[in-house]
Amino acid sequence: MDQDATNCSDSGANQTHSACIPSDETVQQLGRIGLMLMPYLNMFSWGIGVVGIVGNILTVLVFAKLGFAETINISYVALAVSDLLCVLSTMVTSFLFSPAMRALLHHYRVQVDLVKFANFTSFLPQFAFSRTTAFLTAWISLERCLCVLFPTRVRLIITRRVTKLVVFAIFVLGCGPAVLECVTMETDWRFDPDTNTTTLLIYHSLKKGSDVYHGIYIILYGAVYPLLSWIMVTVCTIFLVTKLRDSAKWRKANAYVNSTTNRSAPKTHRNARRGENRTTKTVVMIACMFIVCSLPKSVQSLMGLAFRNVYSVYGSLRLLFVTNAAFALVFMEINSSLNIIFYSITGAKFRSTLKKMFLKK
Repeated sequence: MDQDATNCSDSGANQTHSACIPSDETVQQLGRIGLMLMPYLNMFSWGIGVVGIVGNILTVLVFAKLGFAETINISYVALAVSDLLCVLSTMVTSFLFSPAMRALLHHYRVQVDLVKFANFTSFLPQFAFSRTTAFLTAWISLERCLCVLFPTRVRLIITRRVTKLVVFAIFVLGCGPAVLECVTMETDWRFDPDTNTTTLLIYHSLKKGSDVYHGIYIILYGAVYPLLSWIMVTVCTIFLVTKLRDSAKWRKANAYVNSTTNRSAPKTHRNARRGENRTTKTVVMIACMFIVCSLPKSVQSLMGLAFRNVYSVYGSLRLLFVTNAAFALVFMEINSSLNIIFYSITGAKFRSTLKKMFLKK
């Protein structure tokens, strides 16, 4: 098949081809820059990963102490668990492509295609839990929008039981394609007595239906999931930000009336109103972080799907693909590591409970 037609369009025009992918010189330059930055990126990934592990574990512990009377706390805990698993899988990826892994394989005289091995052991879990995180963020954003739109009815609709069912469904939805992909993969060992080395073989099985499973995995993780979650979170965030701005303008315009009303209103009502505003701000912060950090990964997935023959690990744009994939993974790791900061900034109860956990004698 003609390369231009494969990469860009059916016309095969050189101008179209040049517009679709960078020139060879540009690709080589970007590849050299990526290779120089890779060790530093690897170290940064480990550093932010440690922060993410500690932060997500503390988040689960704090919300467990606060209880689950508020349904959103269940969603926060589910998000922290998914983020924790996403961070762990990203750190495994960083280790697999580190000099330590190469030294380990050399020591035990094992040969393996690290790309295929990483795809089986870390890329698949990372895809699964990053997409689960995306859908959980979308669910939290949607739940907050419903609370703003229907404040009196939403508690009757989104109960603890409903929230648990939705969270379970999201984990199944996010991890399902990765499970299907694992079904199509097989492993085997081959020993070479001449070189005294053992080769680990990882390959897609030729069982009936394996191509269908792999196609589902590519389409869902590469296009459907990223677009659906990103659009949903973006729309909900715009709505929440607009409502927060309108609420701030209304309070400013009616400052005197509000002060009089607040003094006469019961303290529980005032605290509830402040709590709702703080929750909305927390969700907006989490959603904005997700929108920014997930965009490189979504673009990477869509480009890989559109230009699969050249923009892949084994394609002519391999160096560009690997460099962009590494940066996209780090951005997703950042998204999965810093939510505890938002909870601490906006949640007074979260802060006090977190302090008590460290100051308790």
